[in-house]
Amino acid sequence: MIKNPKLLTKSFLRSFSLLGAIALVIHIAIYLTFPFYYIQQEGEKFNESATIMSRYLEGKNFHELPSLLESYSKSLRISAHLKDDVLDKRISLVHDLEIKEGSPTNYIVTIDRQITTADGKKVTIQFIQGVDIYKEATRIMLLYLPYTFLATLVFAFLFSYFYTKRLLEPLFYISKVTGKMQELDHDIRFDETRKDEVGEVGKQINDVYENLLTVIDESERRNERIIRLQKQKVSFVRGASHELKTPLASLRIILENMQYNIGDYKDHPKYIAKSIDQIDQMSHLLEEVLESSKFQEWTECSETLIVQTVLTDVLSRYQELARSRGIEIENQLTDATRVIMSLKALDKVLTNLISNAIKYSDKNGRVVLSEQDGYLSIKNTCQPLNQEELNHLFDIFYHSQVVTDKSEGSGLGLYIVNNILESYQMSYSFLPYEQGMEFKIYLQAD
Repeated sequence: MIKNPKLLTKSFLRSFSLLGAIALVIHIAIYLTFPFYYIQQEGEKFNESATIMSRYLEGKNFHELPSLLESYSKSLRISAHLKDDVLDKRISLVHDLEIKEGSPTNYIVTIDRQITTADGKKVTIQFIQGVDIYKEATRIMLLYLPYTFLATLVFAFLFSYFYTKRLLEPLFYISKVTGKMQELDHDIRFDETRKDEVGEVGKQINDVYENLLTVIDESERRNERIIRLQKQKVSFVRGASHELKTPLASLRIILENMQYNIGDYKDHPKYIAKSIDQIDQMSHLLEEVLESSKFQEWTECSETLIVQTVLTDVLSRYQELARSRGIEIENQLTDATRVIMSLKALDKVLTNLISNAIKYSDKNGRVVLSEQDGYLSIKNTCQPLNQEELNHLFDIFYHSQVVTDKSEGSGLGLYIVNNILESYQMSYSFLPYEQGMEFKIYLQAD
């Protein structure tokens, strides 16, 4: 929002100054041209008055003319007399006029009218008008011009203020909206119903703002994902360190007892074989730990995948295990089932889930894979897990009571599945059903 509206002040002053200057020029022009207009108007009145008086004197007795002309001259600012009296210098030309002879601002007009007296004599009546034109014009202009100029300035002030405010109103509107956009208000938008240039600019700003919000939201999601992955890494390293610490301590005890030939540990071949088995288990665990630490790389890219294609490859790896345990696998998926994620991530999720389903199913049990309402379902017949086990099932290196031999699993499978699905923000559930357990994943597909 505009906090210091200098543009409003500048625009107002420019508009007011322009209108004020125009008003001043007009009044100066009036001041300069008014005397000429005034002369013209006075001349027309003078001519009309002389004509009326001439008609009145027509047919009068000659000896009455001087007194009538004298009375006429006194009533108006006009001198009227017989022209012969002026020529004979019996009277002054301006004897009845209130002007100073020789003044540079005097204006004198004469009109001659010929009339016929009662005895048929033709005489010439001379009408003379004399005015100090600038003094008279100045008096009239000073009577009105100050008020008209003041009224014009008031009008210019009001007009400039409201016109400038109206002119800059779209700018203030843009400033108000962009100010809220600066605060990242997701609900604020320009009114695109306007058909003027402001509406066009607003539409363009809306498009830019939409893109900006999209980029910001994507950045926030990416940052949240990075933070979540970092936390997962820390948790993973701690869990892996703890899981490796126990077998190493056990191996050290065996070797020390063998070193000092304590009790049964004198039978070195027997305990060397056990030590080798334990080392093999740790080696296998380390391989899984190193492989599992790459789950961030698996989730860095995504593509639309056909689940059936990846699943067929995974099932082929576990056919022998399923046959040895008498497990029947029923695959009800079709090529229409799709998901958006990386191939490596999908392979890892399906590998862990299929492996667990086969390992922990009852002998001669059944594994069913299907898709319904956008959910991928993996069911296996087994003893349902209790709530305590379900609460910790996705913890790193957790082994449920169903696993009697810890060598059957590392405890990383469901932990990896959980991390991958959370990285893709895919919802899932692992709950008991009437014949065993069911793992469901909501597939993000186009």
